[in-house]
Amino acid sequence: MTVLRTLRLLVLGETWTLPLGVATLLLAGVALRALDTELWREAGGGVLLAGVVVVLVGTVAAGTRGR
Repeated sequence: MTVLRTLRLLVLGETWTLPLGVATLLLAGVALRALDTELWREAGGGVLLAGVVVVLVGTVAAGTRGR
């Protein structure tokens, strides 16, 4: 139940960790897109999705560790 509570707190904006992580990821994506490589056009969406999952799992894990 602690994981669900932590996830609810993260989604409802009661922390800055998740929004900052996603913003950093999107800025990195914009920078990589500016390089205009074929690899980014092929795998850019998957890389962003994997990054969002890593940020979400990391913030939920960090939030449940303190309880």
